[in-house]
Amino acid sequence: MRERVLESTDRPQFYSEIQVGNGVKIEIKQSKMIEFWESKGYRNLKMPKGGYQLVKIKNKSIISEAVDEELMHEVKNQLLNIEEKFNVWTEFVEKDFITKKTKLALDILKEINLNICNAKTAYFFFSNGVLKVTEDEIELIPYEEYGGYVFESQIINHDFVLVEESEKLKSDFDAFLRNVTNNKEDRYNYLTTAIGYIIHGFKDSSLTKAVILVDETLDFSGEANGGTGKSIIGRAVSSVTSTLTKDGKSLNTKGNRFFYQDLNYSHKVMYLDDVNEDLNFEDFYSVVTGSLSIEEKHKAPYSIPFEISPKLMISSNYMVKGSGGNSDERRRIEIEIFPYYSKDFTPLDDFGKKLFDDWDVQEYNSFFNDMISYCQKFMCNGIMNSAPINLNENKLILETNMSFVEFADMNITFNSGEDKISKNKATLYNHYRDKYPMESRNVSNVMFKKWLAKWSKRRGYEDSHRKSDGQSIVDFFRKIDNVE
Repeated sequence: MRERVLESTDRPQFYSEIQVGNGVKIEIKQSKMIEFWESKGYRNLKMPKGGYQLVKIKNKSIISEAVDEELMHEVKNQLLNIEEKFNVWTEFVEKDFITKKTKLALDILKEINLNICNAKTAYFFFSNGVLKVTEDEIELIPYEEYGGYVFESQIINHDFVLVEESEKLKSDFDAFLRNVTNNKEDRYNYLTTAIGYIIHGFKDSSLTKAVILVDETLDFSGEANGGTGKSIIGRAVSSVTSTLTKDGKSLNTKGNRFFYQDLNYSHKVMYLDDVNEDLNFEDFYSVVTGSLSIEEKHKAPYSIPFEISPKLMISSNYMVKGSGGNSDERRRIEIEIFPYYSKDFTPLDDFGKKLFDDWDVQEYNSFFNDMISYCQKFMCNGIMNSAPINLNENKLILETNMSFVEFADMNITFNSGEDKISKNKATLYNHYRDKYPMESRNVSNVMFKKWLAKWSKRRGYEDSHRKSDGQSIVDFFRKIDNVE
């Protein structure tokens, strides 16, 4: 008896219905089923840590992690809801067609561009499209026209509406930024362009800096004040770009090979929130300047290339320690937060609502428009630095101690018109030990010499050590531009 294949106009088709006598024989082709799944966007994404991840490509650019059950539901939807082939569905579920071998046969995504930003173009991902931002234009484009790939987890759950500058109402967050910069235009520009820098996806090898938020007024007695709003800035950043936030109080970097294991390719910022005074910025130089080595437990290490590795942001109630010197300084964008807010007067007291949590759709849209404008300002102007308030003084105290700074300021002074003064180092050291016996008990001669050099640098002087008649002399020179 002849077998006749029953034709179907639906494509792609992974099954055949063959007329056999008075019945119908169902044949399901594994190779055709693989083609069906591929037509629906399923692929194997080659992972940097090794192995493959089943994903689904949506709108030609959105990568969504997938599981085996989704393959099953695609077939079920096709057969029951679209084609109404109940007999084919029955045949499918009675056999095992979703195997490891089948999944491995899916096409592989090897080289995917996860960051097509450049110095003058940034992209932000919203529910209703990709926001393309340049120096002078903001445009919402469909995901189908985006030239790279984006993980679904990076998409902001908000339909962005561009508000023209003439109609724009500044957000509560922008008012908050005005407050924490003491309503000083130069400080406001510094902070907003730093935010623009950190949310811009482009990694510039000539601008490898961490954004560090510290309080303008610090308590060096060991008690942290806080409550000035630094974490709100961190939340703002995480609201517009994929951010891994780590609790700064519980950080353990010493000998911790697995510190970065929760980072992945989707993260654009790593935010260390409210770090303790013992954190050493030097431990994070690799995050700022180069490729990032990742090691997970029981897995082979791998590397995230510099171009798509996350930028670093830190907030602290203390000065963030580092190695000192130009190498350390050039890796920092340090923002001093004015103490407009405190534990006794919070943003909730000021605005009458919780920032972010109590906003409606329109308020969120105003916030997103402002954040985009900060990024645009950064692309046009770079980091708009402002003069430090207490930063240099606080760094000097951190590098030495408060008693030494007080002593040096009182005992190393230039008279009007002087550009050089000389001090006997031993006499100076003993005088310091006599005046501050408790604070100086662990300060050696060598440490005292180093502190003199740090004090000189922070005060804009130069120091030089020499011998004279068997005595150690230290000369302090006032730089030409510091002479009265």
